[in-house]
Amino acid sequence: DLHSLPTDLLPLTEIFGRALLETGTDKEDFVKLSQRIGKNTGGIHSSAITATTLNTRQSVAKFVLRGKATVPQAPELLNILKDVLLHANLDNRERLKQIVLEEKADMESALVPSGHGFVNQRLRAMYTESGWAQDQMSGIGYLIALRELAADIDKRWKSVLKRLKAIRETLINR
Repeated sequence: DLHSLPTDLLPLTEIFGRALLETGTDKEDFVKLSQRIGKNTGGIHSSAITATTLNTRQSVAKFVLRGKATVPQAPELLNILKDVLLHANLDNRERLKQIVLEEKADMESALVPSGHGFVNQRLRAMYTESGWAQDQMSGIGYLIALRELAADIDKRWKSVLKRLKAIRETLINR
């Protein structure tokens, strides 16, 4: 439940999801983890979902890891999910910087062809909590946070690492 996250950490949700799957674990580097995922599953993806309920107008915000596997491969899928959730190597500074720069470039290249969508999302952010959260995780608010994060990785790495670990401790608590 993303409601448990402090609002300043919400823009890092997408980066956190990618970091879980793309930085390796304490036992495997990124390449070996990717090969293990490819060999044993139909893929694992992270996403953040937000919505506003019609009747109560309350917002719902969830962080989700989705994976596909055949029945015989299901135990290995669960083992992989356990490894990435509990043992992801969030301290991989170079890989994390690469992920942030890729996200930033994707967002900036989407601004012109999809500008109307970004404007719509930014306007919705003023009216509902879920609209605001969506903007922070995938809109202009996210792009601003990515630009700051790219600079922070170079200048204030310990602060960045502390925020990522805080997300893991807050979201993965059972």
